[in-house]
Amino acid sequence: MRARTIISADSNFDMPPRFPAPERRRAGQAVAAWSAAGAAAGAGEVPGYDSHSIIVDDPGGAAWMRRVGGAITDTFGLVADLPLDRRDALTGELCAACDLLAIHPAPLHFDASLTGPQSAWILLRGVALPLAQGARAQIVLSWREVLNRTATARLRRDLTSALELSGRFSTSLDPFALETLPKPPDVSPR
Repeated sequence: MRARTIISADSNFDMPPRFPAPERRRAGQAVAAWSAAGAAAGAGEVPGYDSHSIIVDDPGGAAWMRRVGGAITDTFGLVADLPLDRRDALTGELCAACDLLAIHPAPLHFDASLTGPQSAWILLRGVALPLAQGARAQIVLSWREVLNRTATARLRRDLTSALELSGRFSTSLDPFALETLPKPPDVSPR
């Protein structure tokens, strides 16, 4: 902090220009669109996130899912016109976000990890946006599926045995170990 004070006090020093960095995450893009649309002042839903969003009426009370995006329905099985409940990890996270949104109506980011089908982990990131002075909420979600440790170990064994059968792999080498990778050539000056 002291260096910044000295640098800003020097009139001969020009600070480098700031370059705007575009937001890459869906939740960040949704918050930016919400702010730009004036949603804090009571504007409607943030457009462009229909398949990855849930519209919730009365987020601080009954929390009814009025609309559920197609991608969310396909992945998680949530359907519209039902109340949010705490029956599983996902709906529990959504209920918690709605509860906090009712207390403080401002964009609320949240992350969760869920057990998915067929030995997968689902890493979930979302943002709950207040609409209509807190009477409604739009929850925008994005997620990734990754293998859990058991499935990763099973995949490693299967790949190793397949390579051994093809004759292109020695049983003493692990294709995923760093020690088996070829070392880069030495390019340092002598």
